[in-house]
This record gives sequence, structure tokens and C-alpha cells, in this order.
Amino acid sequence: MTQNYTHGIKNKLLHYAPVAGIALIIGGVLLLLDLRIHTGWLTVLLPLFLGLMLIIYGLFQREYIWIIVGLILSGLGFALVVLFGPFVDLALRLRIGVSVALVGFSWVIIFFFNRIWRKKSYWGVLLITGIAFAVAFAFIASRLLLLDFIFFISIALGILFLAWGLSKRSLGLIIPGVLTGTIGAGVYYGWGGTAVPGGLQKTGIMLVWFSLGWILITVFSRVIKKKFIWWPLIPGGILLTTGAGLYIGGNPENALGFLGNTGSVGLILIGIYLILLKFGMKN
Repeated sequence: MTQNYTHGIKNKLLHYAPVAGIALIIGGVLLLLDLRIHTGWLTVLLPLFLGLMLIIYGLFQREYIWIIVGLILSGLGFALVVLFGPFVDLALRLRIGVSVALVGFSWVIIFFFNRIWRKKSYWGVLLITGIAFAVAFAFIASRLLLLDFIFFISIALGILFLAWGLSKRSLGLIIPGVLTGTIGAGVYYGWGGTAVPGGLQKTGIMLVWFSLGWILITVFSRVIKKKFIWWPLIPGGILLTTGAGLYIGGNPENALGFLGNTGSVGLILIGIYLILLKFGMKN
């Protein structure tokens, strides 16, 4: 049994050895050429060349593994070109943001490639993409504060888990989605600005956002399970009451504005429920 397993591994290595050898030869030639003519960018293009070569080989030979490796290398190669290429005239933070976005985009291609080739949706791949796009957006459009990264990453993961859960009709995936998104938003809007000076008010805002996630679990449960699951309203109600008390207690003059905002959120939740109810009936 062990000999057969070892023999199988040896055959696979021998099968893949020529491709790896050609890739190494091309890499060595490019490195030597760069050392000779001192371009400063041939070395940067090496992962991109290797990635494209592996993609072409994999498509012709219908070798799944080489296409995936080639896509990963190509995404990394494009990112290195933007980040270190002498012909890219962008500020450093923009270079980093675009580079990370290109890496994320390569994983998007991997997701759709698997969807077309293997008829499977690997949502874990999209989670990597979501994190990459969130980090890229933080570098391009935010103040580069820690709370900005927490906010964008949590929102991206929340949306992806929510989409994953709806596609699989799994409440177990929807729960981390809505909680991750609302927790990130609560931390960001509670502590990310200076408009609300008091610590009690900041904590109140954060807890109210936390409560929204638990309330959304009940809303989405109607679509997934065809019935309401009421238990999430217990922690949601406790968090909402505590948060409202801290926010209003920190400054009683904010009571009217808080009630108005809460009513607006309530209307939004009812609208989401009606839309999802229609969606659930169709499916």
C-alpha cells in the first residue's frame, strides 16, 4: 500500500517536473538578463511571465492545478508591477491599494473559473477577495486609521457571509455575516469620529449597532426557515435598551434625535423584511 502511494507521488512529480523546469529556466534567463542590462523591471515582471505561461499551459493541457497556480502568480505579478514598476506614476498609498486590489481580483477570477470548470462555488475564495478589496479600499479612500481597516474588512466579510448564507439557505452562515458587519460598524461609528464626545454616548452607539445584528438574524430567519426565530431578539433587545440608555444618559438632549434615527432604522428593517419575504416565496 505504501509503495503504491509513493509510486503515485513519484509519477505526479515526474509529470509536473518539465513544466516546473521550463518555468525555472525562464526565470533564470530573465534574472541574468536583468543583471546584464540593468533594466530594474525585468525581475519585477518575472512572476507575471511565469503566471501567464502556467495559465496557457494549463488551458492547453486541461491541467486544473497549473491554471490556479498561474492565476495566483499572475495576480501577484500585476501587483508587483504596480508596486515596484518604475513606469507606474502613483503615490505610495495608491500603489499599495491598487496592488492589493489586483491580488483580490485574481481570486475573483479563480472563483468564477471554478464555477465554470468544476460547477462549484468556493465561497472561501471570495472571503480572501473581500479582505483584499477592503484593505485596498482603505488604502485608496480612507484615513489609514485602524478603525477604517476594521470597518471595511468587517463590512466586506459581513456581505460575503450574508450572500453565502442566502445562496446556501443557511442561517449558520447568515448569523456571522450580520454580526460581523454590525459589530464593525458599531466600533467604527461609535469610536471612529469626534462628533460624539462622551464615552457613554460612544459606547451607546456601539451597542445599538450590535443589537441591529441580532435583530437582523430574526428578519433573515423568516426567509431561510419560513418562520421567525425569536431568540435573537433577547440579546438584541438587551443591547438596544442598554445602548439607548447610555446614549441618552450621556446627553438627554439627544433623546429626540436618537428616537428619530431608531424609527428610521425600524422602517428600513421592515422594508428589508418585505423584500426578503417576496424573495423567499419565489424560492
